[in-house]
Amino acid sequence: MKKRVIIFVNGNLSDISQAKKIIKKEDFLIAADGGANHIKKLGLTPNLVIGDMDSIDHNLLKKFPTVIKYPRKKDKTDFELGIDFCLEKKFQEIIIFGILGDRIDHMFANIFLLAKIQAENESIKIKIIEGKKEIFIVNKEIIIDGKIGDEVSIIPVSEKLVGITTVGLEYQLKNEELIFGSTRGISNVMNKTIVKITMKKGAALIEHNSL
Repeated sequence: MKKRVIIFVNGNLSDISQAKKIIKKEDFLIAADGGANHIKKLGLTPNLVIGDMDSIDHNLLKKFPTVIKYPRKKDKTDFELGIDFCLEKKFQEIIIFGILGDRIDHMFANIFLLAKIQAENESIKIKIIEGKKEIFIVNKEIIIDGKIGDEVSIIPVSEKLVGITTVGLEYQLKNEELIFGSTRGISNVMNKTIVKITMKKGAALIEHNSL
């Protein structure tokens, strides 16, 4: 079974060439409904298309080998259905393209869904990529490779982050606490090319913005 899955959602994808650089031959590609349009632009074929199929041309849909169609009236978004499939198949790494967009309700719901998934499945690695940004959902530790001057933001997505420590950032945290809603972790700056962030309890959304 393939260990890494890449999910394409029907949101913004500002740099399609970046996605092509990241995808490997052995990756499992999932299109959450209209995310299939992004995969088509890459000249690739998704291993699975999942959702209610209200955002995809049905002539295009016929070209894909595996489709799981749901009714439009359902209790989950197409993205959550894709995540459920990933959990069922026990993928260990999930990379997501196209999750950010104009639908703020979808974006926040998807972010909190990923925070919940990470809290319940500590061994899974989750990363969102959009343009020069990479966003991680973290509940233990992460190492970020970048450049001096890159921005890193740490945003609690649980009630609190306990025992958070950073190395390689201009404004360091040493075994400190960040509560949900705090903006203290916004727009820190890398002063080394490698940053390490650890926490003892809680979950954080960590954004690395490459300048």
